[in-house]
Parts: sequence; structure tokens; C-alpha cells
Amino acid sequence: MHYSVFTDTDWLYPDSSHSGIKTIQLTLPRGGHAGAQILGDIPKAPFHFKFFWHQDAQNAGLTISLYKLLPVGVNENTDSEFMTTTDFERCKSFVTRKAPFDVYDALCPIDDEPIQDRFALYLCIDACTDAVSGTYSGELCLYENSLETKIPLTCQISSILVPPLSSSLLGMLNFFDYDGLAMQHHVVKNSPEYWELFSHYVKAQIEMRCTHILLPPGEPLFEKGKLIDFDFSMAQKAGQIARKEGARWLCGGHIAHWHAWDEKEYYPNWDQSLGITTTEGYLQLRLYFTKWNEIISKNNWQSCMTQALADEPQTHNDSTYRILAGIFRKFMPGIPIIDAVETTNLGGGIDIWVPKQDTYEKWRDEYEKLQAAGETMWFYTCAFPAGPIMNRSMDLPLTASRAVFWMGARYQLSGFLHWGFNYYIGSDIWHSACCPHKGALLPAGDAHIVYPGKNGPLRSMRFEAQRAGAEDYELLVQASGAAPEKTRKLIEKICTSFRNYTREGAVLTETKNNLIKLLESEVSFHA
Repeated sequence: MHYSVFTDTDWLYPDSSHSGIKTIQLTLPRGGHAGAQILGDIPKAPFHFKFFWHQDAQNAGLTISLYKLLPVGVNENTDSEFMTTTDFERCKSFVTRKAPFDVYDALCPIDDEPIQDRFALYLCIDACTDAVSGTYSGELCLYENSLETKIPLTCQISSILVPPLSSSLLGMLNFFDYDGLAMQHHVVKNSPEYWELFSHYVKAQIEMRCTHILLPPGEPLFEKGKLIDFDFSMAQKAGQIARKEGARWLCGGHIAHWHAWDEKEYYPNWDQSLGITTTEGYLQLRLYFTKWNEIISKNNWQSCMTQALADEPQTHNDSTYRILAGIFRKFMPGIPIIDAVETTNLGGGIDIWVPKQDTYEKWRDEYEKLQAAGETMWFYTCAFPAGPIMNRSMDLPLTASRAVFWMGARYQLSGFLHWGFNYYIGSDIWHSACCPHKGALLPAGDAHIVYPGKNGPLRSMRFEAQRAGAEDYELLVQASGAAPEKTRKLIEKICTSFRNYTREGAVLTETKNNLIKLLESEVSFHA
């Protein structure tokens, strides 16, 4: 059977040419993972496959997983500045292909149905934190009737360590679509089936190294058109499940927003005609925060709770955001405030700053002053700006989804946020990855990094890249402490800004392996 092996740092397409590589060679640290993609021609008969270790790898702390890669349709290209375009001339200098095209992004668990068309596989090895370092080998056997094809694998487990999520240095938050979960899986919201699915989504977020799980906001209760109370039962249930699954932090859902980005006032989500700076606005916020604080105290979440107030405060409304933060702090003292921000003028009104990647570089001097003073600084990505800047769009190089964490380490940013974990907007996510938004289309994959499967979320190659980037970040911080100049040079091989990064997966893989070697020589680890 004709097949080829590819790295997990480059996109694979249904019409990809064979690479000529016939063996799988992986290097990974304890607590980390590494993978490879495999592309094969149409078999002459239905086939199945199985993996065999040559050593007792399971007792050594290694877990191997196999997935079918499913193609997803990219219907438009990322535009040079904002959203998407059908004018290839506007984007040909930075996208991978002209849309429409299919790309292998979704990972589907292997089922018992034999594969009968051209196949694409993703093989992944995870090493636990106490894995035994050393060299392991095995083979993936493909069975086509009486024919057997063996794909050799060699896996080098390093003694260096990616810390468990409970002690990670990088924070991460991905927004979650609670309403969409019910629609995507055709279940009733708040039903036992709904919460069972939700637990699988929480597990997926934690596997991607998310430290913070976003909870839904409280739901307003009205009587004869008048607000009388708030219902936090959904938020409480979600928080209880998230903590049970091992979530390190919880994050209360947003409660207000501006109407226009250049407007001064904020409005509570439950009444878009009521300004928060009015007396009635204050009283309603007082009721909301008082009730929410009771739920937090009841569940003993004071030490693991953060709160998002209003997404993306701008320079025009940052003073009003501070008023909102002051009201919050009066009724919920001690809970850190976290939000994506588009301004530097929020001192005292926010605890975890999350500027967009281009916003950070635009006002880098100001943000670095805040960092130097001890302020916590994360960063985030979204649909704007578009163009070649690092993002997880499916027509950008797959390296961008991972290298963004190398830039985070370079700038000493301690967390990452993206708004779209599972916002499957539109009628056909499998053929139209550019989801509709306010009369336009979001870049492919901006709204989601998982897909709705039969029993929960399906990972994506971008999911794996983001997970790998988070692991890389942990190693880069360790290396920077031990050998800062050598680490800086390694990072510069991958990226020098959020717009300048390698498009070559082989370069990223080689540099990651060199990072592992640097840590092995500079840092003492106990295997």
C-alpha cells in the first residue's frame, strides 16, 4: 500500500502529494505530546489497522491514539485586513491555498467501519509526567485483505518536563457557546444529556491546557416587565462540573457591553436600553453581583473564581468600564477581573489584562510599563485584524496556530484567550468553515476549534497545534530562565513578531527538538 508520513505542523489536503517519508520519528518531553499525519492511496480492498509497541510502553507512561482525519471545506479566504474575501489577489501572498478547498482538520475516533477511500490518519503519543525517558519503537500495521503494510515508529522520550496543568505557567481561556451546545447536538438545554455532553467539552478544554472555564452569566427573571431577580442555576451547574473535571479556575460570564465601539456608556446584557451609570443600572448590577457572590460562597469558589465584565473596552469607554469594575469590587471583593482589552487606560479596573496581539504590539511600550509594575498580561486573537498576522485560520499555515505561543513567551505574556471554542455558526460547518457574522464571514475556523461529534467534541489539527504551543510555552519559560540568550535565538528562528513567523512545519519541529536539547543540557530534571 502506498503511503507517506507528514509532520503535525503542516496542513494535509485530500490532493496532497506524497512526501516520500516512510517512517514516524517523534521526540517529546514528559508531560507532553507529539504526533504525525499519514496519507495513503485508495486501497484495493477495505482495510483496518492496529499499532504494536516493541516494548512495554504503557507501563512506561506512554499512550498512543489514532484518529481518522476528516476534510473540512474552506469556502472563502482570509482577507488582507478584515474578515474574508473572494478576491485571491488580496490575500495570495499569505494564505496557503485559493478558496474554496478542503483541508484535513477534524479528528474522528477510529470506528469499526473499514476504510475504502484515500485515507488520512493522525497518530499521537502522549507521555505522562512520570514517563520513563528513553527510546521506544513500534509499528502501525495496515491490513488490506491478506496484505500487511508496516509503518515503523521511533519515539524518543526526553527527561525534561512539561508541568501538569495544576502548576502550569500559562493561563488559557476559550469562550464557550452554551446555547449552541444544545442546538449542535440536538438535546434539550439543561437536560441530563446536555450536561453529560458539557462534561466532555470541559475535558477537551482541559486537554488543550485551558486553565479557565467560562461559565454562563446569570439569567434575568422578570415579573410584569420588571426585573425581580437573577437565576444562576446554569452557572452553578457548569461550575460544579468544571471543577469536578479538574478545572483550575472558573470565569464568570460577561454581564455588559457597549452599543458602538466609540460610545462611552455600557449597558447590561439583560436591558440594552439601561446605562450602567444610571441609578437603576447600579441597582440592577447590585442585585446581580450580590446574588452571584452568594453562589460563589455557597460553592467555596472564592479561591478559584475570576470574572469577565464587558468584552473589549475601548479608549472611548474605558472610564465607564472602571465604574463598572468599581461596582463589581464593592460587592465581590477579592475576585480578579479578566477581560479582552483595546486600551491601556484601565489601571485599577482590571487584574488580568488581555490585549489583542496587534494591540499589544501597537502600544507595547505602555503594556510593558504595566508588566514591569507587576500587572498580569495575557493576549488574545480573533477575526480582526485578518491578513498574515498569527491566528488559527484554516487558510493560514498551521504553524501560526502554534507559533503564537512562542511570541507569547518572547513578550513574557502569561496567558492566552480566544473567543471561539465551539461557536458553530451556520448551517454546514463541514463545508463552510467561514461562519456568518454580522453580514460578513469570519475567517475559516475563527469561531471554533472543535467539531460536534456523536458523543461530544471532535478535536482538530488546530486544537493539537494550540495544545502543542501551550506545551512549548512551558518549556520556553524554563529555557529562558536557564539560558536566556540561547532561548531568544531559538524563538527568533520561529518568529520575531506576531506578523513574522515561519510557514515551514519542518522548521518548527526542528527548533522544538533543539529546545528540548537545550533544556537537557542546561536544566536538571528528575526522571
